[in-house]
Amino acid sequence: MDRTRVLAVVAAVCAVAYGVLLAGVAMDAGWVHGLDGAVQAAVFPLRSDALTPLMAFTTDLSDTVPCVVVAALFTLYLMAKRQLRPAGIYVGALVASEVVIEATKFLLGRERPVGMNLIEFPWNASFPSGHTFGAIVAVGLAVFVLVKLHPQWPRGAKTALATAAVLWVLYIGFTRIYLGVHWPSDVLGSMLLCGGVVIPVAAIIWQRVMPAASSNSATDACAPNPE
Repeated sequence: MDRTRVLAVVAAVCAVAYGVLLAGVAMDAGWVHGLDGAVQAAVFPLRSDALTPLMAFTTDLSDTVPCVVVAALFTLYLMAKRQLRPAGIYVGALVASEVVIEATKFLLGRERPVGMNLIEFPWNASFPSGHTFGAIVAVGLAVFVLVKLHPQWPRGAKTALATAAVLWVLYIGFTRIYLGVHWPSDVLGSMLLCGGVVIPVAAIIWQRVMPAASSNSATDACAPNPE
């Protein structure tokens, strides 16, 4: 099976899983409550007076304003390098996933875990997690684009960068559960949708519109696109 088919299968499986989770949340299904309760039972005992301020500070690094700043700076970087197609893929994925996230929040209006929160609630609904979305798309997708644009980088460096991005996403998701501002299923929903669907689809689009970046030499891949 070639890479495009693998990506398509991953995206399809995650889309189905997201749909099942979305339906479960919408119907207030017992299995969703069971999932949330089991994860919270594992996470909440880790709470401490020493750890909570760190969690509260770092979770804000994936709030709307920091993510917009990161996305804007990265887009400007790509445009300065005349990498207009990568910039289009990045911004397109960011906007599309943001629309889906906010539309889902509006339509479901899921209540956040009241009484379990250690910090104040944001104004919007709970499902799916916007902070996790920001970590995945604004930061994770930026790492994906960087790695694709610089195939000459040592494999160890690319692996370290990708690993750091994954750990950042997992950490932000953990902070949302730890602080009690999201249900675990909210975080899972963002991971399935953004990490499992948006990034694989972006990778497929990349292969279609950026053949040079996928197959040319390192020098050619870093050259400006003829826009």
